[in-house]
Amino acid sequence: RSWRPEARRRATLDLLSHLTGSLRWLAAHLELTSMSDVTPEAWFEYVDARLEAGVTARTLNGELHCLQHLLRFLADQGRPVCARMLRVKDLAAHDPLPRDVPLDQLRCLQAEIEKDVAAEHAGVRRMGLLDRAWFLLMLHSGLRTGEVRRLRLGDLDLPAGRARIEQSKGLKDRIVYLSRPGAEAVQAYRAVRGPAETEHVFLFRHKPLSVTYCLERLHTYGRRCGLHVTPHQLRHSCATLLLNAGTPILTVQAILGHKFIDTTLAYTRLYDGTVAADYYRAMDGIEEQSALGESADEPQFGPGHLLAMVDALSNGTLNENQRETMQSLRAAILTLTEKELERSMPG
Repeated sequence: RSWRPEARRRATLDLLSHLTGSLRWLAAHLELTSMSDVTPEAWFEYVDARLEAGVTARTLNGELHCLQHLLRFLADQGRPVCARMLRVKDLAAHDPLPRDVPLDQLRCLQAEIEKDVAAEHAGVRRMGLLDRAWFLLMLHSGLRTGEVRRLRLGDLDLPAGRARIEQSKGLKDRIVYLSRPGAEAVQAYRAVRGPAETEHVFLFRHKPLSVTYCLERLHTYGRRCGLHVTPHQLRHSCATLLLNAGTPILTVQAILGHKFIDTTLAYTRLYDGTVAADYYRAMDGIEEQSALGESADEPQFGPGHLLAMVDALSNGTLNENQRETMQSLRAAILTLTEKELERSMPG
């Protein structure tokens, strides 16, 4: 139900790919006459063989989810299935760190794009303007490649610095905000876009961008400066840059369009700059208390104590709403602390 009409064929092939891999193996190695023969014992035989072949636990977990979805669908239709198979748990798998792009590499990529923007050849210059516009939309506003490709002229509100993203992943709508460089880059591209039969913002050879256009162009720019960067890494970088600038996690969640806060946390990574800021803020409080010679029987509850209590609560068993409340509370405490530090600074 959440598939866009133009993505149904590709999504169907992806789904069948995940399903038929395990089912073909089971049919070839075991006596499989109906879906009720797909049991946990049969599944774990398949898992052992695939692990020996070097398949990762995350890949097998994805195949398991697809298979269980199919079994539940068949059960709802009144078809016989093995109920125990629906209770099989995921394999233990590590959470990979998000692969964002360091700032120096982002600068190299943008510098290569700017070379095309400044080119004398009109065709090269037009592609440079096009690439700079979608590059900054992904890096500064967190757009997905599909959202870039589907963006239409009517979705843009450049004077207000925002764009409307309609029917994106999960068929959800959201408003994204454009940075000043991003809005200026889009405006510069629109000046050379020219008339077209479609309302899509970004065009290549008078047609909307293909599924692989952004990836291929990033590979082109990456080869020039010895880098390998994918479009989705720009989205990772957007989230990381926002967090390191002090943006609350709930704001980052809204910008990226995630339904659950845990998804946002998986897409982002706090860098040393954020950790260092928390450390020095805490140490300032410790040094201040030591200088005042506070006694142990007269505890002083400052922002550091409040943060410690919030973090302790967050480590407990919380539902989604409670976790969001804890994150909002932590962000509010940090904001108040920063304001107090600014007031206390001389000048």
